[in-house]
Amino acid sequence: MTFLIHQTPRDISTFQSKPATTTTEIAAETKEKKATPSTADTTEQTKGLTLSDEDKQVLSGEKAKEDAEEFEDVPAYIQRMLERLEKLKEEMTLLKEELMALQTEREPDEATQQLTEMKSQYLMQLQEQYFEMVKNIQDALKKEGITDPGIIIRAIT
Repeated sequence: MTFLIHQTPRDISTFQSKPATTTTEIAAETKEKKATPSTADTTEQTKGLTLSDEDKQVLSGEKAKEDAEEFEDVPAYIQRMLERLEKLKEEMTLLKEELMALQTEREPDEATQQLTEMKSQYLMQLQEQYFEMVKNIQDALKKEGITDPGIIIRAIT
């Protein structure tokens, strides 16, 4: 959609020096721009940045489809519980890595020790949530009459 904005009248010489562009000319310019590779397309090549195959799958939506297919026979609320369990696992993994980095410091100061202690306590809370979530998923599966142990095993591993 094209909007025309009317401005206060100017000197006629400004209009004579540059002819008015028509919508067909603008459309032609747009097609030319689309046909030529943009700088965003070549940025990856010039900087050497590449995405991993996993990142490409996430961005294309393939990973979401695979996850949906993996638990398609499970009710939606259990699927959300399984997704939350996966997020808890990822968060615990990242937190463990951070703790390892903090604990490898040669001479930790008092602030580092306090931070390590806080992160350790948070990790314990996440682990409690994780095990409680596993128990809740097992109960929900029993309640729904689903006896496939593979669902919970796939979620845990």
